Amino acid sequence: MLRIALIGGGRTVRIGHAPALQALHDRFHVVAMADASPEALETTGMMLGIPPEHRYTDYRAMLAAMECDIVDISLPHAFHHEAAIAALHAGAHLITERPLALSERDAEELLRMAESRGRLITVLHFYKYYAPFHEAIRLIRKGEIGTPFLVRCEGVTGGFGPGTDAYHPEWHADPMIAGGGVWIDSGYHAIYLCNAMMGSPANAIAANITTVSPDLKVDDTVAALLTHANGGTSTIQAAWSVPSGGRRVFEIYGAEGTIAFDHEGNEFGFFSNRTRTWHHPALEVEHAGSFIGIFTALAECLEYGAPPPVPHREALHTLHAVLAGYRASDRATVEAISGM
Repeated sequence: MLRIALIGGGRTVRIGHAPALQALHDRFHVVAMADASPEALETTGMMLGIPPEHRYTDYRAMLAAMECDIVDISLPHAFHHEAAIAALHAGAHLITERPLALSERDAEELLRMAESRGRLITVLHFYKYYAPFHEAIRLIRKGEIGTPFLVRCEGVTGGFGPGTDAYHPEWHADPMIAGGGVWIDSGYHAIYLCNAMMGSPANAIAANITTVSPDLKVDDTVAALLTHANGGTSTIQAAWSVPSGGRRVFEIYGAEGTIAFDHEGNEFGFFSNRTRTWHHPALEVEHAGSFIGIFTALAECLEYGAPPPVPHREALHTLHAVLAGYRASDRATVEAISGM
């Protein structure tokens, strides 16, 4: 059984990480957690059955006192790098919320350190394990729609998810903590999903990244166009600026068919050009299922040598793409994206 310790126990842990670890209690043993918030320590600690003496307010003290195989980092973006360095020094593998860091230099430092120590870093590209996306990737890899040539990703909403009340519920809107707005948050997910659907990494990006909401200090509206190494194109629209709520859809067009669904899991559709018919397989859609999927893949990798759920270079490439998008918008240019 893999021993895992948590750094961070806020809202994301309670709705994603903790339910996955509860479901996979035969694979993971949660030995400790650290959070500066007493409320988070109590609530999440009780959810996961962590004894009070193994709940720490300082993760450095936890890492010094407790032996673990994996450290699970769920902190605001600006704190990922420092916590990851400490966990790697403690000899642990990592599973961490995205992005790995806020700069390419810091991310590359972490990956070099992990690789030199034989440690695995899994960045939570969890939407690849969310039932509609997972099924779309499976069908594409089977060749059911032929070679993809166009991916459309749209996620238009009225705001960001709040952080924990005990810390800073509005931290997503603080540029010093978040490192950006909707693009580094929702756009990050869209990039790795477009790459997965296309079956080819993005190699260039043009983007218009703006702030519409007058009181917001981070970007809240994005339109981006990515080209991929195989010649395909992805379009991404993401927003926190639409209180009415807009579309949340994903469409993949291939030489032999189409896959279409929305982000909430309503009616997954697969269209065959050959038969001119739509098929709508029933999918069990559950938010925690995506976390269960990626934690299961992590366990299979560490215990049985299965491929890592998110290879290091995939996580680094996604961060490169996010930062290239910001540069493209600032300079009104098309920016190259470093390869996988």
